[in-house]
Amino acid sequence: MQKILLLLVLVGALRPARASAQAAPGPDTILRLDGQEIQGRVVVLTPTELRYLPAAPAPPDTLALPVAEVFLIRYANGTREVLHPETANAGPADLLLGLNTRQRDSLGRRDAATHYRNPGALWGTFGATLYAGPIVGVVMPALVGRASVKARNLRAPQPALLGDADYQRGYQQQANRTKHQQTWTGYGTGVGAWVVLVAVILSAAISNW
Repeated sequence: MQKILLLLVLVGALRPARASAQAAPGPDTILRLDGQEIQGRVVVLTPTELRYLPAAPAPPDTLALPVAEVFLIRYANGTREVLHPETANAGPADLLLGLNTRQRDSLGRRDAATHYRNPGALWGTFGATLYAGPIVGVVMPALVGRASVKARNLRAPQPALLGDADYQRGYQQQANRTKHQQTWTGYGTGVGAWVVLVAVILSAAISNW
């Protein structure tokens, strides 16, 4: 019984650890209609004016922007505020009015890096590797990691933005990359657990020989 408990403790200790502390929130992002991004902290927002403190270098007072020049605000806590709802109602492509192809692609990648997670890929490859061993288990991440993430599983923070081809391409590519990384992380963790498991079994067998 003691050997079994020791084995369970060793396998559990190899689980990928979750960060115990959240990263400090970054600055707000002000996205202008001309595509320029401004990093800072929004202090006051009125129907006509937005006042903010730039991220760096910080001036002694706030700076102002006309609301007419601002497309949206991405706050540090992950929420967004579109300052031109009449544009948003026009359709998915107009939600990114003012952004060029590269900026739309980049926005999709950033959103996917922040919001897309696939724990099933990680734990699936971990379990398969632990069950079948490293040699046979390598087939699982090779197959799972190669498959693209399905559209219904993308988990975009604003699904309507996936209607934009450039944003969707950037989001999809980053989601695929994240899934690929998680499958191989599961495989690596499974290999480590499998080695420990074999070592414990061999040690027990030798001690009883």
